[in-house]
Amino acid sequence: MLPYLLIWPLWLVCAVLLPLAQSLHALQAQSDDRKMWLFYWICFAVSSSVLCYFEWVIRIPFFVLAFYVDLYYEAQLGLVLWLVMPRVLGIKQVQAHVESNATTFGKKVMEIVRDQAVKLREKVLELSKKAA
Repeated sequence: MLPYLLIWPLWLVCAVLLPLAQSLHALQAQSDDRKMWLFYWICFAVSSSVLCYFEWVIRIPFFVLAFYVDLYYEAQLGLVLWLVMPRVLGIKQVQAHVESNATTFGKKVMEIVRDQAVKLREKVLELSKKAA
């Protein structure tokens, strides 16, 4: 229930300036953290785009809580802090989870695409036979 005028600068520092400084440090030191911060910035861009259109869906549980206490922006700030604070670096956990599940997800997607391509090919051949 912090005022928005206080939360916005805190969010800006935590979500943009702190990761920017850590990203530049990783680039300058040529460390392995470069991959992690690239992943952070990709997630930042994707989540910003998703929030632009679907923030209302994410806010639904917080509308119920808003009758008692409004915690949406505090929860957002807490999530960003968990992702970028050097002691915790939750972005490493998220990256490890995505990397470990990417192969199984990729295989399922390729299987679905392959099945749909075979069905489409059969329909095209069937239509070409009817036209001939």
